[in-house]
Amino acid sequence: MKISLRQAYSFILLGKRSNQEDSRFPDMDVLPPNQRFFIVCDGVGGHAKGEVASGLVANTIGSALMQFDWSKDFTNADFGRALDKAYNALDANAANNNHDMATTMVLAAFHGSGMTLAHIGDSRIYHIRPDDGIIYRSDDHSMVNTMVHNGMITPDEAETDKRRHIITRYMSPTDADQTRCMATVLQTADVKDGDYVFLCSDGVLQSIDDEMLIDIMGNATSDEQIIARMKERCQASSDNSTAILIHVDHVEYADGAGALRHGNADGNTIRCDNNEAGVVNIASTLRTNPYKPKCGIWSFLKRIFGIK
Repeated sequence: MKISLRQAYSFILLGKRSNQEDSRFPDMDVLPPNQRFFIVCDGVGGHAKGEVASGLVANTIGSALMQFDWSKDFTNADFGRALDKAYNALDANAANNNHDMATTMVLAAFHGSGMTLAHIGDSRIYHIRPDDGIIYRSDDHSMVNTMVHNGMITPDEAETDKRRHIITRYMSPTDADQTRCMATVLQTADVKDGDYVFLCSDGVLQSIDDEMLIDIMGNATSDEQIIARMKERCQASSDNSTAILIHVDHVEYADGAGALRHGNADGNTIRCDNNEAGVVNIASTLRTNPYKPKCGIWSFLKRIFGIK
């Protein structure tokens, strides 16, 4: 399978924050034409510390994948190795004054078997098909989203709930009794000519909801205009805002003889997450203690408030 991409565009905005804690890879507004993977991270944990975490994760995963042969299949194991390197970088930089740093992470990669979409936290991934709308939206690892799934609140109530910024998965330095949070991974060959993939931090979501996202994309004359209109909408956000827009040009897929043919594959999709049936989580290096809370907001709050 061969996926050709059009020019990808990005923006990163400070918003009304005093410090930029978002990071992206590559870190440029007009991305290289041969770029095959894209990363957005949103740091948390206080002034400067979130910036350290998001930068470490984005750049470590980015560096780990720079030499990958994207004509081949990008497997869960390939992604897991890159994720482990990012966690190792966080552990190595966990000095006393930034041990409570943390970050979200979203990644999109295009390879010989299709597309990999992965996320940790509440930064968002959209797979959009112009004729069909949103065909995939990542499921936020957040407290209010869990409450929605459990029927405790409605989706509309979640939009204004005071707990909406509390995330239940994140990447951070880990102690010996903690488990590294795993990524939810989507492996799919359902990629068609004209598809879009949109990555963003949650600051973008303050200014652009799903309906507006589709409206902007449907009423623009170019990808450059789409990203410009999104950037304009996010200027007044109270949070940092970062986004990457990727547009699939055309798809060629192998026939029975292994030859590539131009067209649209009806490929299989594998959703990977330990909260779904028949799934796999990605994080090959785990350290566990069954008697203490592992990945989640509890361990993060323990470090901030000194809870034993």
